[in-house]
Amino acid sequence: MTNFVCKGFRAVGKCQGVMFRQTVVRGMSNHGIKGGASNDKNNENLVWITMEGDEDKINEFAKKLINTKPLNSWGAQLESLSEVPKNEIIALEKHQVTTNNVDTFKWKKNVEFYLK
Repeated sequence: MTNFVCKGFRAVGKCQGVMFRQTVVRGMSNHGIKGGASNDKNNENLVWITMEGDEDKINEFAKKLINTKPLNSWGAQLESLSEVPKNEIIALEKHQVTTNNVDTFKWKKNVEFYLK
């Protein structure tokens, strides 16, 4: 039996300008998690993440996010990943990049994903 949840995270590290959002969103999709990621406009070291799905899958994926260094060939990596309170979770449709729209962007093609 699965326990469906929605969790929000505050990701801090080298995560803007390094294909972090694409890396994370594709990783979510590969793990059967719906989600999204958005750059913080005031802090280049901060990205907001929302994940929906089975709680065990989300928890496992969150561990991979913090433990995989680097996350891709552009050097994306996190220093910290902290869960935010329910009232601070960004709705999926409000995110810049989501599991629904990731393929609509013209991403640079020379990125290798290490997050599995």
